Amino acid sequence: MRRMIYLAVFILLIQAVHAINSSDEDTVTFKDFTLNIGDRIDIGDYQAELIEIQSVKDGLAVMQVSKVGSPLEDQRAFLLDSANNIDGGAEDGGITITVTDIFDDQSVKVRVEYKEDLGTARKHTSERPRVIADRPNLVVGKSFDKNQMSVGDEVKVTVTVKNIGTGQALNIGTEDLPPLPEFSYIAGYPPKIKDTLDPGGADSAVYVMSAVKEGSIRVPAIQVSYTDSKKNAKSNSSEPFNILINPESKPDLVIKLDPSGPIAAGGKGMLNVSLSNTGKASATRVKIEAQIKPPDGLEAIGLEKSLFEIPPEQEVNYSAELLGKKAGNYTVSLKASFQGGDAAMIQEGKVEVVVQEQEYKYLYLLPILPIIVIIAWMYRRYREYKY
Repeated sequence: MRRMIYLAVFILLIQAVHAINSSDEDTVTFKDFTLNIGDRIDIGDYQAELIEIQSVKDGLAVMQVSKVGSPLEDQRAFLLDSANNIDGGAEDGGITITVTDIFDDQSVKVRVEYKEDLGTARKHTSERPRVIADRPNLVVGKSFDKNQMSVGDEVKVTVTVKNIGTGQALNIGTEDLPPLPEFSYIAGYPPKIKDTLDPGGADSAVYVMSAVKEGSIRVPAIQVSYTDSKKNAKSNSSEPFNILINPESKPDLVIKLDPSGPIAAGGKGMLNVSLSNTGKASATRVKIEAQIKPPDGLEAIGLEKSLFEIPPEQEVNYSAELLGKKAGNYTVSLKASFQGGDAAMIQEGKVEVVVQEQEYKYLYLLPILPIIVIIAWMYRRYREYKY
């Protein structure tokens, strides 16, 4: 009886161990792999090879799954994050494959699920020569010919696009939006770039604007969209940057008058005139008018002028002849009217000129006449007493 009990217990232990082992063999596990085109996953008799990336945009990768010693040879498009069961899937002794990420048109991340009794899943790297990827990559640039300007100034904007990738860029389009309210667009906007660029190819476009509003401006990036040969949509952008628009530049004329000195009545003198433009813009259509007060007694010759332009930080010098006709103090005023951009401007300058009475040389003898008379009288008296 006791032997029968021991035998029953032994049988129950064997059944328990067998049940545990069976449970372990039925456990489903998984492993993740990063595959390039041509790479393969081997698990048991199953082989899963990455054939191509059909569409990065739509999340489609083509894989071929086969089984050694079996007629199974299935090539299909795997949708991103969609599980695909082979031979009933991992739960029924087959395998389940899921494409979990598509990095680009050459590589993906794949998860394979299987029962542990199939062994360990391993990656087999393709021994075929790597095909050059059809992978366009556009570098986009946008620049102004100056980062500081004034209201009224024109600026040239250059947009450049270069394909540094290994595939042809197709259906290229530029989106240089929105138009900046601080500028008026003169010519060439919106910029046009070639529709297609081969690897290493480049193109550029230029447009012209005029600054209409002062301030510090953040110029937004320009975005360029394109597709590769498989019609996968791509886009690249330039870097934004800052510019400064100053108030409108204006000319500023400074008038200096320098007389040669006092003028004798009936004599001549000189008046040197200097016109300096200390502003940031040209003074154009400069007209110089003169006025002398009081109007009679001093005459100026060559004081009034007309000049086409005085550029910024330059000056014009000339001299006028002064004729003194009547003694007195005179004020010589110059008024320069000119154009500063679209605005009319006026600047004035003045100086005092003295005309002296005419001098006569015999007047210097008047103070010594009494002395001469005294000396003559004393000499006469001396001669009278001598005799």
